[in-house]
Amino acid sequence: MAVIGANLVLGLRRRTAGVDGHGTPVAGVLGAVEDVRPGRIVSRPDVDGDGETGPGVWVLAVDPAWWPVAAGDRIVEQGGQGRAWTIGVASLRASDFDSAIDYIRVETSLVTG
Repeated sequence: MAVIGANLVLGLRRRTAGVDGHGTPVAGVLGAVEDVRPGRIVSRPDVDGDGETGPGVWVLAVDPAWWPVAAGDRIVEQGGQGRAWTIGVASLRASDFDSAIDYIRVETSLVTG
């Protein structure tokens, strides 16, 4: 069996409840980058054209220590190209044989602008 190693360093920004400039509670505020971990791009829409996930969807594999993650949380690349992705769907992929190869499969959209 082949195990593909990480080739990116990624941070996680979780969405949390917050307060706007007027003191009004709001949902969906992105927190600071936490828990920088290794990860990798599994498929890119511009290169792989993954028909399973649909147009514009990136698939990332990230460290299971982040579990659980939620839709709307943001993954940010540390260094490299400095890309950021918003999580759409995430699932924990646990190995029956060795927990060292567990990962979270994340379907994301690239944040632009």
